[in-house]
Amino acid sequence: MSSKRKLTPYELNQLYKWTPQADVSQIGDKPIEYVTGHTEFCGLDFLVTQDTLIPRIESEQIVTTALQFIEDKNLTHPTIADIGTGSGCLGVSLAYKLSKMRLPYTIYLSDISLKALKVADLNAQRLLHSPENIFFQESNLLESFPKIKFDIIIANLPYIPTKNIDNLDSSVQDYEPKNALDGGPKGNLFINALLDKLPTFLHKNGIALFEIDDTHTIDSFTLPKSLKTTITNDCFNKPRFLSVSYNY
Repeated sequence: MSSKRKLTPYELNQLYKWTPQADVSQIGDKPIEYVTGHTEFCGLDFLVTQDTLIPRIESEQIVTTALQFIEDKNLTHPTIADIGTGSGCLGVSLAYKLSKMRLPYTIYLSDISLKALKVADLNAQRLLHSPENIFFQESNLLESFPKIKFDIIIANLPYIPTKNIDNLDSSVQDYEPKNALDGGPKGNLFINALLDKLPTFLHKNGIALFEIDDTHTIDSFTLPKSLKTTITNDCFNKPRFLSVSYNY
Protein backbone atom coordinates (compact mmCIF):
# COMPACT_ATOMS: atom_id res chain seq x y z
CA MET A 1 0.00 0.00 0.00
CA SER A 2 1.40 3.35 -1.05
CA SER A 3 1.44 6.34 1.32
CA LYS A 4 2.37 8.79 -1.46
CA ARG A 5 -1.09 9.27 -2.92
CA LYS A 6 -2.06 12.94 -3.23
CA LEU A 7 -5.77 13.43 -2.69
CA THR A 8 -7.65 15.90 -4.88
CA PRO A 9 -9.55 18.76 -3.23
CA TYR A 10 -12.80 16.85 -3.95
CA GLU A 11 -11.45 13.72 -2.26
CA LEU A 12 -10.28 15.71 0.76
CA ASN A 13 -13.68 17.38 1.06
CA GLN A 14 -15.44 14.01 0.95
CA LEU A 15 -13.03 12.52 3.45
CA TYR A 16 -13.45 15.35 5.96
CA LYS A 17 -17.22 15.40 5.44
CA TRP A 18 -17.87 11.71 6.06
CA THR A 19 -14.82 10.22 7.79
CA PRO A 20 -12.74 13.01 9.34
CA GLN A 21 -11.02 10.44 11.56
CA ALA A 22 -9.53 8.55 8.59
CA ASP A 23 -5.75 8.32 8.35
CA VAL A 24 -4.88 9.70 4.91
CA SER A 25 -1.51 7.93 4.92
CA GLN A 26 -3.24 4.54 5.13
CA ILE A 27 -5.72 4.97 2.26
CA GLY A 28 -3.39 3.87 -0.51
CA ASP A 29 -5.18 3.47 -3.86
CA LYS A 30 -8.57 2.74 -2.31
CA PRO A 31 -11.29 4.88 -3.95
CA ILE A 32 -12.42 7.65 -1.63
CA GLU A 33 -16.02 6.48 -2.12
CA TYR A 34 -15.20 3.16 -0.46
CA VAL A 35 -13.32 4.91 2.34
CA THR A 36 -16.30 7.18 3.14
CA GLY A 37 -19.08 4.83 2.04
CA HIS A 38 -20.73 7.67 0.12
CA THR A 39 -20.88 8.92 -3.46
CA GLU A 40 -22.92 11.46 -5.40
CA PHE A 41 -25.11 10.47 -8.34
CA CYS A 42 -27.72 12.66 -10.03
CA GLY A 43 -27.25 15.14 -7.20
CA LEU A 44 -28.15 12.54 -4.56
CA ASP A 45 -26.02 11.01 -1.80
CA PHE A 46 -25.76 7.24 -2.29
CA LEU A 47 -24.26 4.69 0.04
CA VAL A 48 -21.73 2.35 -1.60
CA THR A 49 -19.75 -0.64 -0.41
CA GLN A 50 -17.22 -2.92 -2.11
CA ASP A 51 -20.19 -5.12 -3.01
CA THR A 52 -21.33 -2.41 -5.44
CA LEU A 53 -19.70 -0.47 -8.23
CA ILE A 54 -19.05 3.22 -7.71
CA PRO A 55 -21.53 5.02 -10.01
CA ARG A 56 -19.96 7.06 -12.80
CA ILE A 57 -21.16 10.40 -14.05
CA GLU A 58 -21.65 8.92 -17.54
CA SER A 59 -24.40 6.66 -16.22
CA GLU A 60 -26.54 9.66 -15.27
CA GLN A 61 -27.39 9.90 -18.97
CA ILE A 62 -29.47 6.70 -18.64
CA VAL A 63 -31.67 8.44 -16.07
CA THR A 64 -31.98 11.53 -18.28
CA THR A 65 -32.87 9.44 -21.34
CA ALA A 66 -35.47 7.43 -19.42
CA LEU A 67 -37.12 10.60 -18.11
CA GLN A 68 -37.20 12.07 -21.61
CA PHE A 69 -38.82 8.87 -22.91
CA ILE A 70 -41.49 9.06 -20.21
CA GLU A 71 -42.23 12.65 -21.19
CA ASP A 72 -42.23 11.95 -24.94
CA LYS A 73 -44.59 8.97 -24.56
CA ASN A 74 -46.74 10.79 -22.00
CA LEU A 75 -46.55 7.81 -19.65
CA THR A 76 -48.78 8.37 -16.62
CA HIS A 77 -47.57 5.38 -14.59
CA PRO A 78 -44.33 3.97 -16.05
CA THR A 79 -43.24 0.45 -15.16
CA ILE A 80 -39.45 0.21 -14.97
CA ALA A 81 -36.90 -2.55 -14.39
CA ASP A 82 -33.34 -1.75 -13.31
CA ILE A 83 -31.34 -4.93 -13.97
CA GLY A 84 -28.02 -5.32 -12.15
CA THR A 85 -28.90 -2.38 -9.94
CA GLY A 86 -25.85 -2.48 -7.64
CA SER A 87 -26.21 0.49 -5.29
CA GLY A 88 -29.58 1.27 -6.85
CA CYS A 89 -28.29 4.52 -8.33
CA LEU A 90 -30.25 4.29 -11.59
CA GLY A 91 -33.58 3.02 -10.31
CA VAL A 92 -33.63 5.07 -7.10
CA SER A 93 -32.63 8.26 -8.97
CA LEU A 94 -35.49 7.68 -11.40
CA ALA A 95 -37.91 7.08 -8.53
CA TYR A 96 -36.72 10.25 -6.79
CA LYS A 97 -37.17 12.39 -9.89
CA LEU A 98 -40.57 10.88 -10.75
CA SER A 99 -41.70 11.54 -7.18
CA LYS A 100 -40.68 15.17 -7.56
CA MET A 101 -42.80 15.25 -10.74
CA ARG A 102 -45.68 13.69 -8.75
CA LEU A 103 -45.81 10.89 -11.30
CA PRO A 104 -46.70 7.42 -10.00
CA TYR A 105 -44.37 4.58 -10.94
CA THR A 106 -43.60 0.92 -10.38
CA ILE A 107 -39.91 0.07 -10.33
CA TYR A 108 -38.19 -3.29 -9.91
CA LEU A 109 -34.53 -3.24 -8.86
CA SER A 110 -32.73 -6.53 -9.30
CA ASP A 111 -29.27 -7.94 -8.79
CA ILE A 112 -27.69 -11.38 -8.59
CA SER A 113 -25.90 -10.16 -5.44
CA LEU A 114 -28.03 -10.10 -2.30
CA LYS A 115 -25.40 -7.91 -0.61
CA ALA A 116 -25.74 -5.32 -3.38
CA LEU A 117 -29.54 -5.43 -3.13
CA LYS A 118 -29.32 -4.64 0.57
CA VAL A 119 -27.31 -1.51 -0.26
CA ALA A 120 -29.89 -0.52 -2.90
CA ASP A 121 -32.68 -1.04 -0.36
CA LEU A 122 -30.88 1.18 2.15
CA ASN A 123 -30.52 3.90 -0.48
CA ALA A 124 -34.21 3.71 -1.36
CA GLN A 125 -35.17 4.00 2.30
CA ARG A 126 -32.86 6.99 2.78
CA LEU A 127 -33.71 8.92 -0.37
CA LEU A 128 -37.39 8.24 -1.03
CA HIS A 129 -40.27 9.40 1.11
CA SER A 130 -42.54 6.60 -0.07
CA PRO A 131 -40.56 3.65 -1.48
CA GLU A 132 -43.52 1.27 -1.45
CA ASN A 133 -43.66 1.23 -5.26
CA ILE A 134 -40.11 -0.13 -5.45
CA PHE A 135 -39.60 -3.89 -5.44
CA PHE A 136 -36.26 -5.61 -4.85
CA GLN A 137 -35.67 -8.85 -6.71
CA GLU A 138 -32.72 -11.19 -6.28
CA SER A 139 -32.36 -12.50 -9.82
CA ASN A 140 -29.89 -13.55 -12.49
CA LEU A 141 -30.98 -10.98 -15.09
CA LEU A 142 -34.73 -11.54 -15.56
CA GLU A 143 -34.88 -15.20 -14.53
CA SER A 144 -36.81 -14.67 -11.29
CA PHE A 145 -39.03 -11.83 -12.49
CA PRO A 146 -42.81 -12.01 -12.68
CA LYS A 147 -44.01 -12.18 -16.28
CA ILE A 148 -44.96 -8.55 -16.70
CA LYS A 149 -44.23 -6.04 -19.43
CA PHE A 150 -42.06 -3.03 -18.67
CA ASP A 151 -42.20 0.37 -20.35
CA ILE A 152 -38.51 0.89 -19.62
CA ILE A 153 -35.72 -1.59 -18.90
CA ILE A 154 -32.38 -0.13 -17.85
CA ALA A 155 -29.20 -2.07 -17.24
CA ASN A 156 -25.60 -1.29 -16.37
CA LEU A 157 -24.37 -4.88 -16.58
CA PRO A 158 -20.75 -6.10 -16.56
CA TYR A 159 -19.47 -5.08 -20.00
CA ILE A 160 -15.68 -5.00 -19.92
CA PRO A 161 -14.03 -7.72 -22.06
CA THR A 162 -12.18 -10.15 -19.79
CA LYS A 163 -8.82 -9.46 -21.43
CA ASN A 164 -9.13 -5.76 -20.55
CA ILE A 165 -9.75 -6.22 -16.82
CA ASP A 166 -6.01 -6.35 -16.03
CA ASN A 167 -5.55 -3.02 -17.84
CA LEU A 168 -7.93 -1.17 -15.54
CA ASP A 169 -6.62 1.31 -13.03
CA SER A 170 -5.61 -0.36 -9.77
CA SER A 171 -8.26 1.63 -7.92
CA VAL A 172 -10.83 -0.24 -10.01
CA GLN A 173 -9.46 -3.76 -10.44
CA ASP A 174 -8.20 -4.05 -6.85
CA TYR A 175 -11.32 -2.74 -5.11
CA GLU A 176 -14.47 -2.85 -7.23
CA PRO A 177 -16.37 -6.17 -7.50
CA LYS A 178 -15.03 -8.15 -10.47
CA ASN A 179 -18.39 -9.82 -11.05
CA ALA A 180 -19.78 -6.36 -11.79
CA LEU A 181 -16.99 -5.56 -14.28
CA ASP A 182 -16.18 -8.71 -16.29
CA GLY A 183 -18.58 -9.06 -19.22
CA GLY A 184 -17.04 -12.22 -20.64
CA PRO A 185 -14.56 -12.67 -23.54
CA LYS A 186 -16.13 -9.93 -25.69
CA GLY A 187 -17.82 -7.96 -22.92
CA ASN A 188 -21.25 -8.74 -24.36
CA LEU A 189 -22.13 -11.96 -22.52
CA PHE A 190 -24.71 -10.59 -20.10
CA ILE A 191 -26.04 -7.90 -22.41
CA ASN A 192 -26.78 -10.48 -25.12
CA ALA A 193 -28.45 -12.74 -22.57
CA LEU A 194 -30.74 -9.90 -21.51
CA LEU A 195 -31.41 -8.83 -25.10
CA ASP A 196 -32.65 -12.34 -25.81
CA LYS A 197 -35.33 -11.97 -23.10
CA LEU A 198 -36.56 -8.51 -24.08
CA PRO A 199 -39.44 -9.70 -26.31
CA THR A 200 -40.93 -11.39 -23.22
CA PHE A 201 -40.55 -8.45 -20.84
CA LEU A 202 -40.50 -5.22 -22.89
CA HIS A 203 -43.77 -3.47 -23.68
CA LYS A 204 -44.44 -3.09 -27.42
CA ASN A 205 -43.96 0.68 -27.14
CA GLY A 206 -41.15 0.43 -24.60
CA ILE A 207 -37.41 1.03 -24.61
CA ALA A 208 -34.39 -0.73 -23.13
CA LEU A 209 -31.26 1.24 -22.26
CA PHE A 210 -27.88 -0.45 -21.74
CA GLU A 211 -24.49 0.93 -20.78
CA ILE A 212 -21.80 -0.67 -22.97
CA ASP A 213 -18.04 -0.70 -23.45
CA ASP A 214 -16.69 2.02 -25.73
CA THR A 215 -15.17 -0.67 -27.98
CA HIS A 216 -18.58 -2.17 -28.73
CA THR A 217 -20.48 -1.60 -31.96
CA ILE A 218 -23.98 -2.68 -32.95
CA ASP A 219 -22.40 -5.82 -34.46
CA SER A 220 -21.17 -6.76 -30.97
CA PHE A 221 -24.71 -7.68 -29.95
CA THR A 222 -27.18 -10.36 -30.97
CA LEU A 223 -30.66 -8.86 -31.34
CA PRO A 224 -33.93 -10.74 -31.65
CA LYS A 225 -35.39 -10.01 -35.08
CA SER A 226 -38.23 -7.97 -33.61
CA LEU A 227 -35.85 -5.39 -32.12
CA LYS A 228 -33.82 -2.47 -33.44
CA THR A 229 -31.06 -0.51 -31.78
CA THR A 230 -28.89 2.59 -31.84
CA ILE A 231 -25.70 3.54 -29.99
CA THR A 232 -25.23 7.03 -28.55
CA ASN A 233 -22.22 8.77 -27.03
CA ASP A 234 -21.69 9.71 -23.39
CA CYS A 235 -20.70 13.09 -21.96
CA PHE A 236 -17.07 12.37 -22.94
CA ASN A 237 -18.10 11.69 -26.55
CA LYS A 238 -17.43 7.95 -26.30
CA PRO A 239 -19.95 5.36 -27.56
CA ARG A 240 -21.59 4.25 -24.33
CA PHE A 241 -25.32 3.57 -24.57
CA LEU A 242 -27.33 0.97 -26.46
CA SER A 243 -30.99 1.93 -26.96
CA VAL A 244 -33.32 -0.92 -27.97
CA SER A 245 -36.94 -0.82 -29.11
CA TYR A 246 -39.29 -2.81 -31.32
CA ASN A 247 -38.71 -2.76 -35.06
CA TYR A 248 -41.86 -1.42 -36.68
